[in-house]
Amino acid sequence: MERKRSRTAFEKHTVPCPHCGKAVLDHMTQCPFCSGKLEPAGYRPMDEKKRRRIQIIANVIGFAAAAAVILWLIFGR
Repeated sequence: MERKRSRTAFEKHTVPCPHCGKAVLDHMTQCPFCSGKLEPAGYRPMDEKKRRRIQIIANVIGFAAAAAVILWLIFGR
């Protein structure tokens, strides 16, 4: 029973190669059989504007948390 379930879990992550038709894993960038270029199915790179905005927000939150800890250490004692 366990063997059948793991096989179907593996098969969920296979897609046919558009060049040769053989089953390849969905995260591969090159077919191991025909060396054709593949587009990974589950991965879409984030656009640069969105990545930069998230980075700025994370930096602001990080610096605010660090400043709060420093102020607590200085004035909290």
